[in-house]
Amino acid sequence: MDCVYFSFTTYTTLGMGDIEPIGDLRYLTGLESLTGLVLITWSASFLYLEMTRYWDRD
Repeated sequence: MDCVYFSFTTYTTLGMGDIEPIGDLRYLTGLESLTGLVLITWSASFLYLEMTRYWDRD
């Protein structure tokens, strides 16, 4: 369960710091964090654009 918690905090870029990767896993952790940041930003932008189109239809 610690792996799921660590992955969630890394993906959402919360970065609590209570669990730290060691060795080469640090690179994978950075990649997961960057992926989470990009996908969350993309999702928020997509939702904003869709809602703007919906509101402007009137």
